[in-house]
Amino acid sequence: MESRTQYIFNAFADLRQRIAEHAPFDQADMAEEELDFLEKWDSLTSKIEASDPSYTFEAQEVLSRFIRCYANLVPLIKRELLWFVGGECLHFLGDEEIALYQQLEDHLYELDKQQKSYDIAKEISLLRGHSTQVH
Repeated sequence: MESRTQYIFNAFADLRQRIAEHAPFDQADMAEEELDFLEKWDSLTSKIEASDPSYTFEAQEVLSRFIRCYANLVPLIKRELLWFVGGECLHFLGDEEIALYQQLEDHLYELDKQQKSYDIAKEISLLRGHSTQVH
């Protein structure tokens, strides 16, 4: 799996675990709306894992729905996931964040050009000036 796709997969998997600890996703008897949402989420992660090219559009829909319907859980989202998924999700990022992620893209492009391997999470942390992994 390509490193960006792997990062997106890992971020969705991490977020899926994290939301399971919060209402309404921590309930034994979830409403149909939540069950449908989680079913779409799980279908999306299967597509990401299979590197299905259509996953990007579904990821945009899932994240946008998540933000609209579960605003109290939005802080659990890694902000760079919004960038990597793109589309409508970019509207949820501030100008400073967009500038940061554009710098990241330029840096990753240079690393790719030099055929150097990298860990996207580490590169994000370094760009932000942190010594540990982001959020």
